[in-house]
Amino acid sequence: DELLEILSQTKDPTAVQPHMRKCFDNIARLRFEDDLRMSRFVSAEGEEVEFCRDLYPKGNVENWLLDVEATMRDSLRLIFQQAVAN
Repeated sequence: DELLEILSQTKDPTAVQPHMRKCFDNIARLRFEDDLRMSRFVSAEGEEVEFCRDLYPKGNVENWLLDVEATMRDSLRLIFQQAVAN
């Protein structure tokens, strides 16, 4: 039931917020800006990580959630690389 609800949220991307913990381990929500740009992801503990590139929810939910996942990984990879370099 929840999967169908997520997949049906093409008109309102922010409606996936209640399901983020089920889609991604320990991710409580995404931060949506006024123009629907997703700017960061937020853990259940309130830790925020800014995305390394602009990300907009375009197309099917399952496709832009894959983009969210890839951008999460890229953002963390960049942060780790910068930390090791310093």
